[in-house]
Amino acid sequence: MAFKQNGWLFVAVFGQREVSVFDREGTVVERMQLLGKGPTNLALGSAGQQRIYVGENGHGRIEIYDAGADGPRSTDRRSGMTQEQTGSAPRAEVGMALDDVPTPALVIDLDRMDRNLASWQSFVQSHGKRFRPHIKTHKTPEIARLQESLGACGIAAAKPSEAEVFYDAGCRDIVVAYPSVGADKWARIARMARDAQVATNVDSEHQARGLSAAASDAGVTVGTQIEIDTGMNRVGLASTGYAEIAAFAKVLQSLPGIRFEGITTHRGKFDERLAKMTNDEAGREEGQILVDLAERLRADGIPVAEVTAGGTITGRGVASVDGITEVRAGTYVFYDAMQVAFGAAKPDEVACSIVATVVSTRRSGWATVDAGSKTFSGDRAIVGIAMPGGNAVAAGIDIDASVMRITEEHGMVALDDGVSVDVGQRLRFTPFHVCTAVNLSNELVAVRNGIVEQVWPVRARGFRT
Repeated sequence: MAFKQNGWLFVAVFGQREVSVFDREGTVVERMQLLGKGPTNLALGSAGQQRIYVGENGHGRIEIYDAGADGPRSTDRRSGMTQEQTGSAPRAEVGMALDDVPTPALVIDLDRMDRNLASWQSFVQSHGKRFRPHIKTHKTPEIARLQESLGACGIAAAKPSEAEVFYDAGCRDIVVAYPSVGADKWARIARMARDAQVATNVDSEHQARGLSAAASDAGVTVGTQIEIDTGMNRVGLASTGYAEIAAFAKVLQSLPGIRFEGITTHRGKFDERLAKMTNDEAGREEGQILVDLAERLRADGIPVAEVTAGGTITGRGVASVDGITEVRAGTYVFYDAMQVAFGAAKPDEVACSIVATVVSTRRSGWATVDAGSKTFSGDRAIVGIAMPGGNAVAAGIDIDASVMRITEEHGMVALDDGVSVDVGQRLRFTPFHVCTAVNLSNELVAVRNGIVEQVWPVRARGFRT
C-alpha cells in the first residue's frame, strides 16, 4: 500500500487494470478501470498528482508524485512490497487453445465447476437451509458472483484481509469464519460493517472485547458466532462444555457494538472414529451436536438465531439436520484429490487441474515436470494425521503417474509400470489440496471445450492477515 500524507490510501489490484481508492478510514471512495497500455495520470486527493502506470501485460504499479517528492514509489497490492518494476511474462489469453497455455498453469474446467456450484446450491436449498460458500478455495470475486447469482446467501472468508477483497468487489453479506485477534483486524472488520452485514467467529473474551471496542468506535454493529470445537481440535469452545458456552454467550450479549447471533463449527472427518462413518453420518452428527447446544441455550433464555456448520466433506449431511440454519462449504467449487479420497467427490467432478510440461526423463520410471512447490500444494499433513490417498502430492489425470516429490520448480513424477513420457509432453494433475494450490497462483485459466473462456486473477491470494 502507499499512503500519502495529505491525500488518499491507494490499492492497485495486481494483474488487472483496476484501482480502488480508499480514504483514511479505509472506505472505498472510487474504483477505476484503466484503459490502454500507457501511463494514466489521475488527480486524486489534495496533495498533487498520482500516476498509475499500467505495463504492457496489464500488471501495474503505483507511482506517487507528491509535492516536493524526490521521485516515484511503486507498490504491489498483493504483497505490499515496494518494487522498482513489474516484470512481463507469458500469460494465458481468452480464445487461446488449452494446448497453447504456458505451463505450469491452474486450469478450471468450467462445465464441471458450473455443475458443482449448481448441485450444491440446489441440494442445500432443497433441505430448507441457507448456503454460504467459503471463498478460501477460489479466492476470486468473479466466482463469488456466480455463487451469489445461484442463491448463495453471502460468503465466508478466512481472514479480514481476504474478506476485504470481496467486500471491495461488492459482496455485502460476509462472515469472517476465524477468531481474529488484533486491533488492526477488528478495525477492518468494523469498517466493512459500515455498509455490509458482517459477522465473525469468536472463542475468547479477549476477541469479543476487542471487537466490541472497534465496532463501537466505528459506530457499527458486528455479528458474532461462538466457535464450537466438535473434534477438529484447533479452535473453539469444547462442545461438551455447555456451562462455558452459555457464560460466553451472555458476555457477547452484554457488550456494545456486537450482536450475539449463534454458534458455528467446522469438523471435517479427520479422526479414526469419524473415519469409520460415512460422510453423511459424520455430517448429521456434526449438525446435531450444534442443534442440541442451541436448544439448551434457548431453554436458558439465550436467543440463538444462527446454527451453522459443515464443509465439503460433511456439508450434505449437515444440511439434513433439522435446526441447522446455514451450511458452509468451500472446496466443492473445484474439489481435489483429498475430496476424492474422502469420498466427497468423484474424479469426473474435479474441476481444477494443474497442467505441467515434462522437462526431463533421465531417470528410469520417473519424469520431472516444470511445476514444483511453487505450484503444487505440499500440505498433506494439514491436520496432523495420516491422510487417505497415499503420499502423492498430485495424481496424474491422463496417465498412471503421481507427483511424489517436489522442490521449488521441479515436480518428480513416479510413472507406473509400462508408462513412458517424452520431454515436452504436457501432463495434467489433480492437486491434493486445491485451496493452497490456488493460493500459489496469480490466475485461474478457465476453459470450456479446450478453449480459454476466462482468465481470472486470484485477487485474494496471499492475504493472510
